[in-house]
Amino acid sequence: MSLLKKRAFFGILAAGLALTGCGGNSNSSSSPAATSGSAAPSSAAPSASTLPPVDLVWYYLDGTAQPDLASVETEVNKYIKPKINATVKLKPIAGADYEQKMNTILAAGEAFDIVWTSDWRFNFSNNAQKGAFLELDALLDKNGSKLKASLPASAWEDVRIGGKTYGVPNYQIAAKSAGFVVQKRFADKYKLDISKIKSYKDIEPFFEQIKKNEPGIIPFGINNDFYSPSVYGVSSHGNVIAYRVNGDKVTVEDYFATPEYKQHVAMAYDWYKKGYINEDAATLKNKADVEKKGVYATTFDYTQKPGGEAAAKAGNGGNDVVFVPLMEPEFTGVTATISAISRTSKNPDRAMMLLELVNTDPALYNLLSFGIENKHYTKTGTNTIKDIAGGGYAPNMNWVMGNVTIGYLMDGQAADTWERTKKANDSAKKPYLYGFKFNSEPVKAEMANLKAVENEFRKVIETGTVDPDKYLPQFLDKRLKAGSEKVLAEYRTQIDAFLKSKAK
Repeated sequence: MSLLKKRAFFGILAAGLALTGCGGNSNSSSSPAATSGSAAPSSAAPSASTLPPVDLVWYYLDGTAQPDLASVETEVNKYIKPKINATVKLKPIAGADYEQKMNTILAAGEAFDIVWTSDWRFNFSNNAQKGAFLELDALLDKNGSKLKASLPASAWEDVRIGGKTYGVPNYQIAAKSAGFVVQKRFADKYKLDISKIKSYKDIEPFFEQIKKNEPGIIPFGINNDFYSPSVYGVSSHGNVIAYRVNGDKVTVEDYFATPEYKQHVAMAYDWYKKGYINEDAATLKNKADVEKKGVYATTFDYTQKPGGEAAAKAGNGGNDVVFVPLMEPEFTGVTATISAISRTSKNPDRAMMLLELVNTDPALYNLLSFGIENKHYTKTGTNTIKDIAGGGYAPNMNWVMGNVTIGYLMDGQAADTWERTKKANDSAKKPYLYGFKFNSEPVKAEMANLKAVENEFRKVIETGTVDPDKYLPQFLDKRLKAGSEKVLAEYRTQIDAFLKSKAK
């Protein structure tokens, strides 16, 4: 979801290669390639009479407000109460506000149970190391054995820090390929040759045609960065460092001080001045609210997952889209979308029971992801659905809820989408530093200061809203004063240790 900010953003996203299977209709899935959930809620639920009733709270990322969330929550609670004698309060937070609001909730010490986290927003590794999340190994053994068995070992390895498990992967595509998403009607009309789009700059003549000939249509709709270092042949880690590999030697640079980044933001500024990028790119909070009107000829996606065009169509006003990848798929792991249990949870056992249900019970997963049949969606096939326009619940964020491979396919997705997802995960190239997890504790003050500087500069620079010749030097100077060199030195030390341990 690399600055591969998997915004689904990246449906980011997300998660890459085991992120962003085969289909079936059984409720007893035991592997990510097992069932896709067309089953209805079972009437023979196990007894929960020995468990005291509890109320759970679940915070998660949302793209846009769902008017009929309440009816979905009611049905979810009807379904889970006979199974685990619990109810859950669903607390979605809009993407633009998510990190700030969750940090405020953590700082206040609020008691809650489940939280969405990732490597690109509300950082999983940093929060785990700060003690925000519970260690889950004992809970998985006690109340999540079916969940544990349902995912490949590689997925669990990604959510371990210091040998301990701190999150449940929301299993999806983990092989990501950043690129453009273009409305097909415009691609066809202007004879866009996708095979010739190999770099960001290659799409510029298309933007020019849209700007000149399509009043009311914005050539390129964004509300955040669209910079992927991998497109420029540069590797990155944590959106903090860029690194280059020469033989067995790794050199580390400030992510924002590379010539590639400077080149990219200069291009973004040029596009903004020419009117290719929406004027409100730096201030727009919920891009999905505008995107669903079909007014963006092109957007950007960090994942480009198999079958993702169908979900992107739903988010583009029902207009068909084509993907334009700018790089070969890269395995980025499952940390683009994770569910964790809060350190403040008063009922961690029950929270784990709920996570096991969501990730192994297709009926519950589909209810959370798509809503209520014939109210929010209709079936178009055995395991394929279509949103009901104006139904009040169509998050298009199934990768936030759990294991996508047990869920429905959207109308237009091929029947083998989950199988192709698994194949993509298995075949994508892994980054040189795959498996490296940075411990930010030695430089936590500097990391916090750098984040504050990013919040001041990054969005306006990366959306092309301001002149990078003026603002990028200010950004880099403030990063130096905030401690970027100390962070780079700590990265170098930890990478050297990682490579030495890997060599052994």
